Amino acid sequence: MIPVEAAGQTGFAVLNCIRLLGCIDEERSEFIKWMPADHRADLAGQYRSVTRLVLNGHKIPPHAHLFRLEGWQVALMASEQLKHAMIQQGCFGAKFVPVPI
Repeated sequence: MIPVEAAGQTGFAVLNCIRLLGCIDEERSEFIKWMPADHRADLAGQYRSVTRLVLNGHKIPPHAHLFRLEGWQVALMASEQLKHAMIQQGCFGAKFVPVPI
């Protein structure tokens, strides 16, 4: 967490999530990966798009409450425990979408 001041008010924080977990269940997810021949060869092997995301729960440590997905850092994953804590604290602006595990 990085403390910030907004409109002259203190007490706010920004979450900078740098933890990556390789936990996409490729057997049950639907995705396209970048190929070396694509116009972005530097991204080869990473997910170009994920249209159906399923996570492998065995690859998520119990203490991982906030993380990004290795190879597809677009999504920010939050545990149910963190989601409820954020809601109780009045966090606004976050949209929570259930992801199958």
